[in-house]
Amino acid sequence: MLVVLNGPPAVGKTTLARRYSDDHPLALVVDVDHLRSQLGQWQTVEESKVVARDLAAALVREHLGAGFDVLVPQYLGRPEFLRRLEQVATDADTVFVEIVLTDDTERITERFRARRAELATTGAAHPEADLADDAVEDSLRASNAQLLHDAAARGARVISVAGGPEAAYRSLRDALGSPN
Repeated sequence: MLVVLNGPPAVGKTTLARRYSDDHPLALVVDVDHLRSQLGQWQTVEESKVVARDLAAALVREHLGAGFDVLVPQYLGRPEFLRRLEQVATDADTVFVEIVLTDDTERITERFRARRAELATTGAAHPEADLADDAVEDSLRASNAQLLHDAAARGARVISVAGGPEAAYRSLRDALGSPN
């Protein structure tokens, strides 16, 4: 199956995807931001966003074709890439599931700022550096609200991470009908 874990930055998408892959042999986590940051001069070449999504779709297609689960933890505020991934799953004759993760904006903002500070101390570049410090909270609040609105319109399942990673993982397993 292809599982898209959608949600605002720093809500815990990648943490939850990795937790799932730990319990499911050969399940693949395809992190679009990580792929993008591996491209030369990605920070200055706008096309790096498109190239990273193309690479992600190719990885997803290949791994689904081999018969394994794939998880894509990615903030998808615009539906184009989401529809593209859904088509990849359809072409692979497999299940497509979108789960939207959410939490209180203040907790998301705290995690975002902590991660940003950690990345700054390690010198690791990340696309979230594009967001100005004074815009973080408003941007996260708006993206969280829009994602919840869009999830309702699409009928996507919403999971709160407020109870912590293990509770969110249990909710994810339940949503996917997974015994692990």
